[in-house]
Amino acid sequence: MVVSDVCGKKAGAYLATSLLCRKLARLNLNVICFSTWVEHNELSSTEVFKIVEPRIKKGYRWDLPNRCLALQAARYIEKWEPALVFVVGLTRLSRYLIRSSVASRLLLWELTNANPGNKFVDSEASRLLSRCRALLSPSATIDRNIRKTYNYQGHIERLPFWIEDDKLPLAPPPSKFLTDFIFLGRRDEEKGLRELIQATAILTKEYPKVKVLIGGSGSEISYVSLVRSLGIEENVAFRYLPSRQETMEALAKSRSLVLPSYHEGYPLVLLEAAKYSVPYIATRVGSIPEVFSEDKACILVKPKDTMGLAAAMRNLLSESQDEYKGRRSAAHNKFNKISSSACVSENLNRLIREYAPELFSSEKLTQTN
Repeated sequence: MVVSDVCGKKAGAYLATSLLCRKLARLNLNVICFSTWVEHNELSSTEVFKIVEPRIKKGYRWDLPNRCLALQAARYIEKWEPALVFVVGLTRLSRYLIRSSVASRLLLWELTNANPGNKFVDSEASRLLSRCRALLSPSATIDRNIRKTYNYQGHIERLPFWIEDDKLPLAPPPSKFLTDFIFLGRRDEEKGLRELIQATAILTKEYPKVKVLIGGSGSEISYVSLVRSLGIEENVAFRYLPSRQETMEALAKSRSLVLPSYHEGYPLVLLEAAKYSVPYIATRVGSIPEVFSEDKACILVKPKDTMGLAAAMRNLLSESQDEYKGRRSAAHNKFNKISSSACVSENLNRLIREYAPELFSSEKLTQTN
């Protein structure tokens, strides 16, 4: 059983939830997902897991959908006693479940960097974590932050994020790039978009035809104004990519991904780039240095450092074809190392042995997928 306020393929928690459900189902387990917001248009009609949505979908002012779904999930847990109950993220939905009588059954998967004042974390839920069976964390960096920020002294298990493994071969560079640099994510100040635009303006003095594509959701008005004020309308484009397929197609045709965020947890977008053999520039925040610092595909820069970001972008543009191909090969190898089907199965099998060994003893679990 998986409980999450969102499920789909858009990004972040949406994607993490759907991937977790799908992977558990492919291990030959019966999986049911309780979710408040479901992107049905992004999920296949042949999904291998069942989805339950709240019976009440009105009254958001009082958070009735989340309250209703938490009650439905708790009743399901009490009646059917599922072997494993994963809860995705520290949200208000999580809070309602942690406060309930089924709290001791919950394996709660922290998705953020667990930094103080995090807007994606429900503060009350973070104070109740000791009621859970255990916490799941994607990295040692986030482990430390969980203990420091939430003063959590309980058990933490490792469950890194992943992107679905399609066993893609090492992709050669496109004959023609859609763009030199692509950003994918929310359009807000914390993602470092102003620094990206300013760095692009610096680059145009040496590379007047450099192209940057800013994809994702959110308002672009303030950023368009900055682009105009810097006179780089021909260099920076904003594009809404309505589906995951279109997003991945744009990424695969880009020279490099750039992620200049002020803070991140364990960003899935870097794994998405690695999957398509696309190198990436990212800031030294969250789990990024821990996971990618020894990765030739990655160039790390300080957050809020416009000149450093411009230098990293210049470095990629000035490389020889062989050097760039080496980065693409490193990206491909990184994906296979941490997000391959075998690696993900190993991580989940370890958790299942620890918290639901009866699934192994009954030979229900597929050992090879």
